[in-house]
Amino acid sequence: MENTKQKTKEAIMDVKKFEGIYPAVITPFTPEGEVDEGKLRAYIQYLVTQVDGLFVCGSYGSGPIMRIDQRKKVAEITMEVVEGEIPVILHVGCPDTESTVELAKHADSINVDAVAAVTPYYYKHQPNLIVNHYKSIIESVNVPVIIYNNPKYSNFSVPGDMLAELAELGVKGVKDSSGDISLFYEYMTKVKRSDFLFLIGSQTHLVPAVVGGAHGCVSGLSNAFPNFIKEIYQACKDEKFEKAVKLQKKANNLRSVTGSGIPVPFYHAALPMLGIELGVPRKPFQQLPQEELERIEESLSEAKMLLK
Repeated sequence: MENTKQKTKEAIMDVKKFEGIYPAVITPFTPEGEVDEGKLRAYIQYLVTQVDGLFVCGSYGSGPIMRIDQRKKVAEITMEVVEGEIPVILHVGCPDTESTVELAKHADSINVDAVAAVTPYYYKHQPNLIVNHYKSIIESVNVPVIIYNNPKYSNFSVPGDMLAELAELGVKGVKDSSGDISLFYEYMTKVKRSDFLFLIGSQTHLVPAVVGGAHGCVSGLSNAFPNFIKEIYQACKDEKFEKAVKLQKKANNLRSVTGSGIPVPFYHAALPMLGIELGVPRKPFQQLPQEELERIEESLSEAKMLLK
């Protein structure tokens, strides 16, 4: 049921609650392009025992290419399965404010722990319009709102001063997928609030981010190898930096296996090799051909990422 309540208080962000590794959860689909509910439930159950939280309906989760009703369905199923065991951050970002707010209100009504929204994409908006967009989200819900900076796909990179302004207006955190570690450090310098959540948006920058003060990481690779990514994070927290750097290099080398960009079809191919059926990707993504499956399996075996 849609949440129609008015915002009555400022959302509270317990930063420690959100620390750790979050897979950018892949969404399984049927060949007809509908959410595969059974496979999604099984996959969430698999992840819940191995990670610190879930980031749902983001880029890896095919959020931007799903219908609104599908995104709501994924959110509802996820919350039913998780049952409060770990935090769920739900991505609600759309190109328009109205749809973003609709998804944010729905997330609030099902008790999602926080919502994230990428800057409104496709059009190149002026900064004041971006700020107003987030004001509308903040004013519509009681859950914490996180800004998702992904300039490669949204045509806008949030500068440090704007993030600091948004923090004072009520934004409670940032997920930064810019790939620019200097920008991430700028964020941590500019934002003065102690209750602000800093998440790096890729495991490729996990070590420098955590060493610099990041609270956690939203990682594509942790869909398939959550314990491996958690090992990098924990090595940083334990100040075992030589180990952390060695593992970081291995994680980055695996990008040659997964493919660049947002390699959604890779996970639909790789997870079955680990015993997790993930349906098919939503078009225009397609399943990988047999020769590519064989290359992936051989490469992952050589990297000792598949248990035999």
